Amino acid sequence: MKNILVPTDFSGCAEYAIDLGFAFAEFFDATLHLFTSIDLPDDWDAMSEEEKSKLPEKQQLLENANVLLGEWRERANREGIKFKTIISGGKFLTALQNQVTENKIDFVVMGSHGISGKQEYFIGSNTQKAIRKLHVPIFVVKNPLKQYAFKNVVFASNFDANEKEPFLKFLDFIKWFTPETIHLLSINTSGWFGQPSLLMNEAMKDFKKLCEGYNCKTHFYRDLSVDVGVRHFAKEVEADLIVVSNQNRRSLKRIFSGSNVEALVNHCEMPVLSLDFADVPVEV
Repeated sequence: MKNILVPTDFSGCAEYAIDLGFAFAEFFDATLHLFTSIDLPDDWDAMSEEEKSKLPEKQQLLENANVLLGEWRERANREGIKFKTIISGGKFLTALQNQVTENKIDFVVMGSHGISGKQEYFIGSNTQKAIRKLHVPIFVVKNPLKQYAFKNVVFASNFDANEKEPFLKFLDFIKWFTPETIHLLSINTSGWFGQPSLLMNEAMKDFKKLCEGYNCKTHFYRDLSVDVGVRHFAKEVEADLIVVSNQNRRSLKRIFSGSNVEALVNHCEMPVLSLDFADVPVEV
């Protein structure tokens, strides 16, 4: 992991994500890119100083962003973290996608408020959009983490062959945190695309073999929906982290369609890692 990006609107939950971004940057000796999007004209950089002077409210927005980012830069200097700041105008998601590509970002950390009823906050809604569009792992956090250790981890999947690549990527990430237990979880909703328990248990055995050296447990858990089932199970086992694959999104047999991933991220209070990658094969 060389480049970590954290989008921020300077809200409380965004600060939790920045704190985690600092921890990951230090742990992996990576560069931390702090990104914010503000309401600037699309042609702001091409405008003359005279033209900009006629938009004092936009200049104030830019100055405020620079001041707030400067405070995080000071922290990075104190802690010896490699650090870059990015201020962008235009549409948030387009700007974010461009930064992921231009800076070769391989990991994104985002804060999310989630949604309560019909109430939707800026950073929460954009987290869902990012999960839908970006082909990069996204770590979502809603609350401050007491410790940056993931000892009890849930990997939720339907465990078909297409999920092995994301699973190997997950193992490559989680090994640095020496987890005590990895729970392989599939949810049985008794729906159209549910699988008999015998077939699912056999599929999970193949994934368990890849967990050599870990205390790995398999679970076929019944609940009303995938989102609810994962959250209920994770709470029961007191998990530190939920991991889901958001790759291969077109397969109807996948336990997690894009909407299920977004629902889980939206409703879950514990950290969620959504795995998505460019189509690069992994050696088994």
